[in-house]
Amino acid sequence: MNRFLARTLSTLNILVALVIIAVTTASGASGNGHYYYYDGQISVPGAIFGAIAGIFIAAIVCGTIAFLTLIERHLSVLAEATKRSGGS
Repeated sequence: MNRFLARTLSTLNILVALVIIAVTTASGASGNGHYYYYDGQISVPGAIFGAIAGIFIAAIVCGTIAFLTLIERHLSVLAEATKRSGGS
């Protein structure tokens, strides 16, 4: 059950990263007067800044989760090798 949850977390982590990048890009593109004067058009520089910010946020949040998932996988491989070799 734990392996299933770890693999599910790994899969959801990818989706969360994509959602973070999409939301920050859309937020930057809408402008809302924060980056440039917003006249109802899509702000291309805002979208670029939003995408860059989204990549950094996704890297920090989802990268940490991915790193912990990778550690879990390596530990499970080591545990299986220990069981096979008869160690305690």
